[in-house]
Amino acid sequence: MPPAALQPPPGLHPESARLLAVDCWTGDPAVAALIDAARALIPVAETLRDLCTRRPSVDRLIADEIGALVWEATEMGRVNVWRREPRASGVIGAIWIELESLRTRWIHARLQSEELSPTTQNIGQWYDRLQALEEEAPTVAVVWNNGPTRPC
Repeated sequence: MPPAALQPPPGLHPESARLLAVDCWTGDPAVAALIDAARALIPVAETLRDLCTRRPSVDRLIADEIGALVWEATEMGRVNVWRREPRASGVIGAIWIELESLRTRWIHARLQSEELSPTTQNIGQWYDRLQALEEEAPTVAVVWNNGPTRPC
């Protein structure tokens, strides 16, 4: 549904209005800023970890607080079928969580603007639209790998 067709209900929270103004959650300027910040922190943490290895008197806690992003292979329940899943920690993990939250809030704002709710009698319509939006909106891992400008 194009954003021009989405009419925010009166009294809508400013954050929801901001999310409704973009075609896809990845179009929010905050997404690019958060990804850039996390990408900038990764080499800083690696440098500090290396320093802590060479100089044990330097507290490794500094690097641990910044965190890391590790891609772990997870078995999918079939022989030789694996999927790489991100595991973020520290400040980088907090940024990752905020990105996931932006995606979830974008989906929720769309559902709310379409007046769909899980508390209505006909939950099927809400659920179908939720599933469509979940499939349409790229995950944080996809955005991380492909860049924040990937359209929905």
